[in-house]
Amino acid sequence: MKAVRWHARHDVRYERIPEPPSPGPGEVMVEVAYCGICGSDVHEYLYGPTQVPTAPHPLTGRRAPVVLGHEVAGWVAETGPGARFPAGTPVVLNALEWCGRCRQCLAGAAQRCEILGHIGMSADGGLARFLTVPAEMAVAVPASLPLDVAALAEPFAVAAHAICRAGDPAGRRCLVLGAGTIGLATALLLREAGNEVFVADADSHRLAAAAEHGFGELGAASQSPDLVFECAGGQTAPGAALQLVAPGGLVVLTGLPGDLSQVDARDLVLRELRVTGSVGHVVDPDLTSAISYLTAHPSQARRLITAVVPLAETVRGGLDRLSGPDRRSHTKVLVQVAGDVTTEVTGKR
Repeated sequence: MKAVRWHARHDVRYERIPEPPSPGPGEVMVEVAYCGICGSDVHEYLYGPTQVPTAPHPLTGRRAPVVLGHEVAGWVAETGPGARFPAGTPVVLNALEWCGRCRQCLAGAAQRCEILGHIGMSADGGLARFLTVPAEMAVAVPASLPLDVAALAEPFAVAAHAICRAGDPAGRRCLVLGAGTIGLATALLLREAGNEVFVADADSHRLAAAAEHGFGELGAASQSPDLVFECAGGQTAPGAALQLVAPGGLVVLTGLPGDLSQVDARDLVLRELRVTGSVGHVVDPDLTSAISYLTAHPSQARRLITAVVPLAETVRGGLDRLSGPDRRSHTKVLVQVAGDVTTEVTGKR
């Protein structure tokens, strides 16, 4: 089968590889319909290896080259003994693999597993026609949910987890920094929960995207937000978030700056601010609530998809585009894997 594999920095190849093994006990083979390209994929392409292991990973045993892609939607193609999914079930994948034995896993925080693995980085991912994974990684989606929209479940689950880290934000004034996929997903979920939501971004294209979804900017004379979700990942973004939040407020950090960030600790002390990090997601409630939102609002969510490219064009039409001069014009680029289409459909602004 054809796949897109990371070999080294600036060396991602569309090539033929063997099909994955048939599923063993408690495993399923998934036929991939769509796979989203994440910012972490672009970062690995430009600057890796950062998450792709070059020595055997302690949990998966894998190392480069690996098939990229962790935002997966498709169908169960084959089941191993004990797997609960009948063939043909539409599913999305929780991309994380965890040991189940460390203190974090035993506490129910698998996203903080001490030897955490991740399909598309430390194991083969979804930029291939088939992949075999533990059945517990698959979550069924309603047949009514289009699979291109279902491919947004993973980033929406990341957003849902960030909101969970804020406790119960319902009815509060919120600011989201960064109008990329995670930022807009966070804003949409916050609004769905009844919050007043504003979005900020340094790029005019992304602000326009936020406006298309009905989100305005926080005016200079406006009341400070109670909650700030930092989803931009810029080096100065954490410090900006601390300056913008109201006294006694909470900042949730989900972005990953490429370099060390500096913050003024006086903001934390003198205004009694709280800061928490948020990484990844869990199936319940994060992934399940993401699926519920997407099922209820497929047209709204689909507007985040700005391009769909065939598997063969993943590098030129996806990774190069998202790291090139017009990268800010795109929110989410999907790769259509099943059928390996040869024409591009784009909603690029």
